Amino acid sequence: MNVHPTLHALRAALRGYAQTQAPDIDAFCGDLMAADHAQETLPAHQLPGAVELQANPPKAAPATQSLLDAILAAAPHVQWRQSYTNADDGIDANHLNHYAWFNLIAPSGPFVSTDLRVSVGYWGRGLTYPRHRHEPEEIYLTVAGCATYTSEGRAPVVGGPGTTICHYSNQPHAATFFDAPLLAAAFWRGHGLEDKSVIGRDV
Repeated sequence: MNVHPTLHALRAALRGYAQTQAPDIDAFCGDLMAADHAQETLPAHQLPGAVELQANPPKAAPATQSLLDAILAAAPHVQWRQSYTNADDGIDANHLNHYAWFNLIAPSGPFVSTDLRVSVGYWGRGLTYPRHRHEPEEIYLTVAGCATYTSEGRAPVVGGPGTTICHYSNQPHAATFFDAPLLAAAFWRGHGLEDKSVIGRDV
Protein backbone atom coordinates (compact mmCIF):
# COMPACT_ATOMS: atom_id res chain seq x y z
CA MET A 1 0.00 0.00 0.00
CA ASN A 2 1.23 3.50 -0.81
CA VAL A 3 1.31 6.28 1.76
CA HIS A 4 0.34 9.90 1.07
CA PRO A 5 2.80 11.77 -1.20
CA THR A 6 3.48 14.35 1.51
CA LEU A 7 4.99 11.62 3.70
CA HIS A 8 7.33 10.64 0.87
CA ALA A 9 8.31 14.30 0.60
CA LEU A 10 8.95 14.54 4.34
CA ARG A 11 11.10 11.41 4.35
CA ALA A 12 13.09 12.80 1.42
CA ALA A 13 13.51 16.16 3.20
CA LEU A 14 14.84 14.48 6.35
CA ARG A 15 17.20 12.30 4.32
CA GLY A 16 18.51 15.32 2.45
CA TYR A 17 18.91 17.39 5.60
CA ALA A 18 20.91 14.64 7.31
CA GLN A 19 23.17 14.25 4.30
CA THR A 20 23.88 17.97 3.88
CA GLN A 21 23.36 19.60 7.29
CA ALA A 22 23.56 17.00 10.07
CA PRO A 23 26.52 14.60 9.77
CA ASP A 24 25.80 13.22 13.25
CA ILE A 25 22.32 12.10 12.18
CA ASP A 26 23.66 10.78 8.88
CA ALA A 27 26.30 8.72 10.70
CA PHE A 28 23.75 7.55 13.28
CA CYS A 29 21.07 6.30 10.90
CA GLY A 30 21.58 7.57 7.34
CA ASP A 31 21.78 4.06 5.90
CA LEU A 32 18.58 3.05 7.69
CA MET A 33 16.75 6.16 6.47
CA ALA A 34 17.88 5.44 2.90
CA ALA A 35 16.39 1.93 2.93
CA ASP A 36 13.53 0.96 0.64
CA HIS A 37 10.92 0.74 3.40
CA ALA A 38 7.75 -1.25 3.17
CA GLN A 39 4.69 0.97 3.35
CA GLU A 40 1.55 0.81 5.45
CA THR A 41 -1.38 3.17 5.01
CA LEU A 42 -2.49 4.38 8.44
CA PRO A 43 -5.70 6.31 9.11
CA ALA A 44 -5.06 9.98 9.77
CA HIS A 45 -5.79 11.13 13.30
CA GLN A 46 -5.67 14.66 14.68
CA LEU A 47 -5.06 15.81 18.28
CA PRO A 48 -5.38 19.28 19.83
CA GLY A 49 -1.60 19.76 19.84
CA ALA A 50 -1.41 18.91 16.16
CA VAL A 51 -4.15 21.41 15.37
CA GLU A 52 -2.26 24.04 17.37
CA LEU A 53 0.93 23.34 15.42
CA GLN A 54 -0.79 23.71 12.08
CA ALA A 55 -2.58 26.90 13.09
CA ASN A 56 0.45 28.64 14.61
CA PRO A 57 3.74 26.87 13.85
CA PRO A 58 6.92 27.88 15.70
CA LYS A 59 9.67 29.66 13.82
CA ALA A 60 12.26 27.73 11.84
CA ALA A 61 15.68 28.86 10.65
CA PRO A 62 16.52 29.17 6.93
CA ALA A 63 18.26 25.78 7.03
CA THR A 64 15.27 24.03 8.64
CA GLN A 65 12.44 25.89 6.90
CA SER A 66 12.06 23.17 4.27
CA LEU A 67 11.64 20.58 7.03
CA LEU A 68 8.98 22.71 8.74
CA ASP A 69 7.16 23.13 5.44
CA ALA A 70 7.28 19.38 4.77
CA ILE A 71 5.98 18.56 8.26
CA LEU A 72 3.10 21.02 7.94
CA ALA A 73 2.17 19.59 4.54
CA ALA A 74 2.15 16.06 5.97
CA ALA A 75 0.41 16.97 9.23
CA PRO A 76 -3.21 16.45 8.02
CA HIS A 77 -2.32 12.99 6.67
CA VAL A 78 -0.56 11.34 9.62
CA GLN A 79 -1.62 9.48 12.73
CA TRP A 80 -0.92 11.86 15.61
CA ARG A 81 -0.40 10.10 18.95
CA GLN A 82 0.50 10.61 22.62
CA SER A 83 2.74 8.36 24.68
CA TYR A 84 1.46 9.45 28.09
CA THR A 85 -1.71 10.09 30.04
CA ASN A 86 -2.44 12.26 33.06
CA ALA A 87 -1.70 9.19 35.20
CA ASP A 88 2.01 9.64 34.38
CA ASP A 89 4.22 11.79 36.62
CA GLY A 90 4.43 15.37 35.37
CA ILE A 91 1.70 14.99 32.75
CA ASP A 92 -1.61 16.81 33.16
CA ALA A 93 -4.54 17.89 30.99
CA ASN A 94 -2.77 21.07 29.91
CA HIS A 95 0.22 19.06 28.71
CA LEU A 96 -2.01 16.67 26.77
CA ASN A 97 -3.81 19.56 25.07
CA HIS A 98 -0.56 21.01 23.72
CA TYR A 99 1.48 17.95 22.78
CA ALA A 100 1.37 15.37 19.98
CA TRP A 101 3.69 13.27 17.84
CA PHE A 102 3.60 10.93 14.86
CA ASN A 103 5.78 8.17 13.50
CA LEU A 104 7.21 8.51 10.01
CA ILE A 105 9.51 5.47 10.01
CA ALA A 106 8.91 2.82 12.70
CA PRO A 107 7.81 -0.77 13.23
CA SER A 108 4.22 0.54 13.22
CA GLY A 109 4.85 3.55 10.98
CA PRO A 110 3.70 4.36 7.47
CA PHE A 111 7.26 3.54 6.42
CA VAL A 112 8.04 0.26 8.15
CA SER A 113 11.39 -0.46 9.78
CA THR A 114 12.28 -2.78 12.64
CA ASP A 115 15.70 -1.10 13.06
CA LEU A 116 14.84 2.62 13.06
CA ARG A 117 12.21 4.95 14.43
CA VAL A 118 11.86 8.48 13.10
CA SER A 119 9.10 10.49 14.73
CA VAL A 120 8.08 14.14 14.79
CA GLY A 121 6.87 15.75 18.00
CA TYR A 122 5.32 19.06 19.01
CA TRP A 123 5.17 20.62 22.51
CA GLY A 124 3.51 23.95 23.25
CA ARG A 125 5.14 26.89 24.95
CA GLY A 126 5.32 26.61 28.73
CA LEU A 127 5.38 22.82 28.92
CA THR A 128 7.99 20.60 30.51
CA TYR A 129 8.82 17.13 29.22
CA PRO A 130 9.62 15.43 32.53
CA ARG A 131 12.78 13.43 33.17
CA HIS A 132 12.55 10.11 31.34
CA ARG A 133 14.66 7.37 29.78
CA HIS A 134 14.39 4.64 27.15
CA GLU A 135 16.54 1.81 25.86
CA PRO A 136 17.07 3.04 22.27
CA GLU A 137 19.74 5.61 21.52
CA GLU A 138 18.27 8.87 20.27
CA ILE A 139 19.12 12.08 18.46
CA TYR A 140 16.74 15.03 18.63
CA LEU A 141 16.78 17.57 15.81
CA THR A 142 15.15 20.90 16.64
CA VAL A 143 13.20 21.89 13.52
CA ALA A 144 11.44 25.00 14.84
CA GLY A 145 11.06 26.80 18.14
CA CYS A 146 13.46 25.99 20.95
CA ALA A 147 13.96 23.98 24.12
CA THR A 148 16.26 23.72 27.09
CA TYR A 149 17.55 20.16 26.98
CA THR A 150 18.90 18.55 30.15
CA SER A 151 20.72 15.22 30.00
CA GLU A 152 22.31 13.37 32.90
CA GLY A 153 26.05 14.02 32.98
CA ARG A 154 25.95 17.11 30.75
CA ALA A 155 25.27 20.80 31.20
CA PRO A 156 21.87 22.03 29.95
CA VAL A 157 21.72 23.06 26.29
CA VAL A 158 19.40 25.75 24.94
CA GLY A 159 18.73 24.59 21.41
CA GLY A 160 17.08 26.44 18.56
CA PRO A 161 16.45 25.31 14.98
CA GLY A 162 19.19 23.01 13.73
CA THR A 163 20.41 21.96 17.19
CA THR A 164 20.95 18.22 17.63
CA ILE A 165 21.04 16.46 20.99
CA CYS A 166 22.16 12.85 21.47
CA HIS A 167 20.93 10.62 24.28
CA TYR A 168 22.57 7.29 24.97
CA SER A 169 20.67 4.15 25.91
CA ASN A 170 18.82 4.69 29.22
CA GLN A 171 20.41 8.13 29.78
CA PRO A 172 17.87 10.18 31.76
CA HIS A 173 16.90 13.43 30.06
CA ALA A 174 14.22 16.10 30.04
CA ALA A 175 13.27 19.30 28.22
CA THR A 176 11.47 22.55 28.94
CA PHE A 177 9.73 24.83 26.47
CA PHE A 178 9.45 28.06 28.40
CA ASP A 179 10.57 30.45 25.66
CA ALA A 180 8.76 28.98 22.65
CA PRO A 181 7.00 25.87 21.41
CA LEU A 182 9.15 23.07 20.05
CA LEU A 183 8.87 21.06 16.86
CA ALA A 184 11.50 18.32 16.71
CA ALA A 185 12.34 15.16 14.82
CA ALA A 186 13.60 12.23 16.89
CA PHE A 187 15.76 9.47 15.48
CA TRP A 188 15.85 6.22 17.50
CA ARG A 189 18.04 3.17 16.99
CA GLY A 190 18.22 0.02 19.10
CA HIS A 191 15.93 -2.38 20.95
CA GLY A 192 12.45 -1.47 22.16
CA LEU A 193 11.81 1.17 19.51
CA GLU A 194 8.16 1.55 20.43
CA ASP A 195 8.30 0.76 24.13
CA LYS A 196 6.95 3.49 26.39
CA SER A 197 9.64 5.54 28.09
CA VAL A 198 10.11 5.29 31.84
CA ILE A 199 9.10 8.70 33.16
CA GLY A 200 8.99 10.60 36.42
CA ARG A 201 9.92 9.28 39.85
CA ASP A 202 11.12 5.91 38.49
CA VAL A 203 13.94 7.52 36.49
